[in-house]
Amino acid sequence: MLQVVNPTPLPAVLSVFAAPDGTESAFLAVKASFDLSSGVPRLAKRQANFLATDVYWGDPGQTSLRAAADITLCKPATDILLLGRAVSPTGPVRSMDVDIQVGPLQRRLRVFGNRHWMRTEQGWAISSPEGFERMPLRWELAFGGRAPAGADAATEYDRRNPVGRGFVSSSEDDIAGRPLPNIEDPAALIAVPADRPLPACCAPVAPGWMPRLTWAGTYDDAWQAQRAPYLPLDFDPRFFNVAPPGLVTAEHLVGGEAVSIVGCSAGAPLQFTLPQLVIELQWDFDGRRIPAQARLDTVLIEPDQSRLQMVWRSQLAVDKKLTRLRQVTVSARLDKEQADDPDR
Repeated sequence: MLQVVNPTPLPAVLSVFAAPDGTESAFLAVKASFDLSSGVPRLAKRQANFLATDVYWGDPGQTSLRAAADITLCKPATDILLLGRAVSPTGPVRSMDVDIQVGPLQRRLRVFGNRHWMRTEQGWAISSPEGFERMPLRWELAFGGRAPAGADAATEYDRRNPVGRGFVSSSEDDIAGRPLPNIEDPAALIAVPADRPLPACCAPVAPGWMPRLTWAGTYDDAWQAQRAPYLPLDFDPRFFNVAPPGLVTAEHLVGGEAVSIVGCSAGAPLQFTLPQLVIELQWDFDGRRIPAQARLDTVLIEPDQSRLQMVWRSQLAVDKKLTRLRQVTVSARLDKEQADDPDR
């Protein structure tokens, strides 16, 4: 009987999928939750369970992803995700920056209070931002959205972020009062209604949005006749990465990278080092013991909860021999400083 031998305190789950090349494969994922309240990541006493499916803020057709599923195939690089709010430590502000740095990745978001388009003698102008103290970092407040009914059908919505705000169709001539995005890239701020900047956020990207949809492959009659139910030949594994552009690493992180989050807490910036947790596996397959090391492919930072979640994943091709996979054994080695403190 196939089983996961997991003496660690971390949740682990085994799933079986066809890999992108069509080979039947077993995927083992391990998830760790860390408490950040002390300033140093420590294993949380209550570990978060795996999320089996994507979770949206509401209707999937009208809202963004609240959280992406943990159970998936291997990601070719590490996702960096931040779920939280921009927080002003000094009272109401009209704008502020949120800075995210994880290892080699740096991302800056400029967060504005509510604004709208207004007509002037010189043309369209942007109203002065309203004051705010906290602003959710959600796709609904980033650039994107849909034009009103009756606009040019060819450009009626932004496929990169259909639920955002600020999108203006070329056929619209009256946009007075229309809201602008609260979250922008400071290097590509909106200046005129025709601007179409890359939507800026740090939350997961839905599978039907660009650029993820670009990498999903072609599902046409030829695929149906020759390839289904396997993934198309032009499928790109980058589809499995859910972080927005600029927050997917070039290579997998390994732990030990410096993290700095500025602008998401009322007190001091959130600064720590990613835990150096080594996840090792031993597959018992077809009479062989096969050692493997799982790769870190997800880093989720939640400042409001003072929590860090990390997911490691490994794959073993079984190719129609799943019954010969007897078990997989999980072991974990963590830097002593980041182990759970029993006196807490």
